[in-house]
Amino acid sequence: MPGTTDGRIEDRSNVFLSAALVTSSSSVPVRIRNLSSRGALLDGAALPVAGVQVQLVRGMLRANGHVAWQDGSLAGINFGEEIDVGAWVRRTEHSGQQRVDSVVAALKRDEALPHVVTPASPPTLRTISFELNQIGIRLASMPGMTAELGEELIKLDSLAQSLRQLAERAGP
Repeated sequence: MPGTTDGRIEDRSNVFLSAALVTSSSSVPVRIRNLSSRGALLDGAALPVAGVQVQLVRGMLRANGHVAWQDGSLAGINFGEEIDVGAWVRRTEHSGQQRVDSVVAALKRDEALPHVVTPASPPTLRTISFELNQIGIRLASMPGMTAELGEELIKLDSLAQSLRQLAERAGP
């Protein structure tokens, strides 16, 4: 395989993807900034130091490896086995990721940012409560999230319940 101009064995795809970096004791949200079949550049807060064994998670995809280096909010990850880069960069059905992808693509092309689609009618207390509850469930199911953000998850659940009660009192 030919080398790249910066001395790497293979090319990396420049991306902006949401993911989670999981260690034996924590899980932190990260952004994948570039990706190859053997590694990735990550951007995030509280990244583990070099040498720590990690698992990079994006949706149903998982890649085991270790932190090759860490400097502030950036870290390089080496994967233990090659990954399918195409599967990792493929658009997901997650609307939030699609919005991020379209905004990043517009910025790279120096174009106007795409309009954010707003619902035809304003959300109700019931729909806001439901969405908050779903967010809480998704966050609580992420490895290490309840240990790190337990109080915030409880507050989120309490707010969702309060909104549901207000919606019930207000009627249909």
